[in-house]
Amino acid sequence: MSPATVDFATEKKGHLCPPSNATHPCNRWECLFVYAFICKFTNLRGKVDGLNSPMDFEEALLLTEPNPILTQILARFVLNLRPLTRNLSSDQISHTVASVLAEFLKTPERTAFWDDDIRANVDPFVSYEEAKGGLWSASWDFKLKVLRTLVELQLSHSSEIKRIIDSAWRVARAPPKKKDPANGSDSGPQLEDLQLLPIGQDLRRKRYWIIDDSPRVYTSTNPWKTSSMLEAICSSKVEYDSIVAFLRAESPPDPGPGRKRPKGELAHLSLIDALEARTAKIDTELSRIARAKKKLQQRNMLIAQADLRETRTRQKTRPNYAYINDPGSGEEDGDEYKQEEEDEDLDAGYGRSRGSRRGVATEGTRRSARTTSTSKPNGKRAAPDEWAQWRGERRSTRLGAPNTTQDIAPAPEPKRAKTDESSVSAYSDGHSSKGTGPSKDSAAALKPTEFAADQVNGRKKSKFWYYAVEPTPIANGDGTNGQQPLHEQNGYTKHDVMAE
Repeated sequence: MSPATVDFATEKKGHLCPPSNATHPCNRWECLFVYAFICKFTNLRGKVDGLNSPMDFEEALLLTEPNPILTQILARFVLNLRPLTRNLSSDQISHTVASVLAEFLKTPERTAFWDDDIRANVDPFVSYEEAKGGLWSASWDFKLKVLRTLVELQLSHSSEIKRIIDSAWRVARAPPKKKDPANGSDSGPQLEDLQLLPIGQDLRRKRYWIIDDSPRVYTSTNPWKTSSMLEAICSSKVEYDSIVAFLRAESPPDPGPGRKRPKGELAHLSLIDALEARTAKIDTELSRIARAKKKLQQRNMLIAQADLRETRTRQKTRPNYAYINDPGSGEEDGDEYKQEEEDEDLDAGYGRSRGSRRGVATEGTRRSARTTSTSKPNGKRAAPDEWAQWRGERRSTRLGAPNTTQDIAPAPEPKRAKTDESSVSAYSDGHSSKGTGPSKDSAAALKPTEFAADQVNGRKKSKFWYYAVEPTPIANGDGTNGQQPLHEQNGYTKHDVMAE
């Protein structure tokens, strides 16, 4: 019969499992299948924060929002199929998984999304109404089907997964690696590490399954029958102990001397011994999980506190800057720095010194680290000296001598002008009686033989300089005492002198 004349109605169907009526992921064999693949072919368990037991994986499936556990599991599965895939974040992983599945579902290989009517795989993200909003908004049953399909595709097409399987089955696809001298065996996984076998069977021929050192135990009937159902019977240490006690209570009595136990009774007793031998491992694993959860909670608490804490790179109070053109601006904000108050006193001291050089100055301390010895030559300590803070003459009166001596301090001697053109001392501003010329005792004062010339036209009037002219005596007998008029001195006219 040619393929064109095949009757689809009478065609022999493949192995199909009946639909499950489980209301929780723990009672689905796909959940055990996916978690077993995670434990045996990846290092996600223990590496992903929060993924420490099958219960954590089931809780991640029940969430309807992006979570880091399921995100990293999907990212690892996608990278095993497409090593160079990007866009693996929680907000883009749904679209990435849909594109990877769409590529593999185009092949005639049957998957969990096979449709017998069209004899082809259907895209679950397009055909399923619950997946229209993305993977995260779908039900846990849809997520479990997607994860199961990804695991089956990895076992068939992933080069990394096939290399692990070939290494465990000792398939020589590559030159053998050097054995580890520590244990004398290959560094790859062993065959028993990849197999998932029941730990035992009770009197009712129920198989008991375990996947890790957690207290989770599964039971099932004959797994080679399509009607076989998987069920989780315990998830905690208390439930585990109760299961062991129940099996021991159902143990068959001793048949007596000379009689052998049946095969089923021996399997039941072996199951009890195997479950009791795992008690110490379960306690150790529960302690590790408790420490991991506590560490994760502390980390999440620190992250939450960091979000609430205000991050600043400077002090909360702003410094109070005082400007000369706005001296009253610092009074509104208040005093924040002690040094700032000293600067205000310094400005006030300078303002008083400009009006009166002998005003009372405030006592202050130097910022220098110099110290003065207060001990006498005979070793006795001298009396406190009020001149201890006097360090010599300074421009600022704020750090000057004590208040009792500042009023009687002698004024500095006036200095002579440094240029010939100027006859006014630098201290004429403070000792001039009229304010328009040097004082009587000044070195630049007019001599009895000198005459002050008039102000030169066109020049700005200044109180610091003027022209002083001394007549030159000439020996003659006209009764002029050797003097000549001002306008004829030294051959210059009056206008020449003033112009000069």
